[in-house]
Parts: sequence; C-alpha cells; structure tokens
Amino acid sequence: MQTLQVGLAERAYPIHIGYGLDPALLLPHIEGQQVMVVSNTTVAPLYLRSYQAFLQDSGLQVASCILPDGEQFKTLDTLGLIYDALLERRFNRDCTV
Repeated sequence: MQTLQVGLAERAYPIHIGYGLDPALLLPHIEGQQVMVVSNTTVAPLYLRSYQAFLQDSGLQVASCILPDGEQFKTLDTLGLIYDALLERRFNRDCTV
C-alpha cells in the first residue's frame, strides 16, 4: 500500500492506494453515525458488500448509492441522485459520504 498525503493545512488527509485495502482505514475519517457509500457499477460488485458489513459491524448506519460508470456521469444531475439518496434515507448533516 502507498499513502499520498494531501496537504491542506488543518484539512489535510491521506489517500491510501493499493489492493485489498483494509476498510478499518476509513474509521478515523468518519464523522457522525451515518455513512453513505457512493460507488459505481464497476467497483461496487467488488468491494461494496465487505465495506458495508465492516461499517455496520462498527455500529454505523450505512447505505449506498450506486452510479453508472464513466466520465459522462460525473454531472450535476448525478450529484442530484446522491442528494436524493441521502434525503430518502433521512441522513443528517453530519453524515459521511
């Protein structure tokens, strides 16, 4: 695994890159008790189930929003789908996306 540190002063954060990453790496970055996992139709079948199970076993309320794969779907309309999913599940402002 390699770690790249994004230096944003007090908002700095790490990006972990590698295969088979441990979902426990997520826990220090989660605020609140609600987590919305946003993924796409290519990545979700590979990792979603195990990550959701880990987060739920950690006592978090977890939901997912699966989007189509591809650059053409990185739009404001797609962002609206994420907001809709958050609202439908009654997630609050301190959720982690």
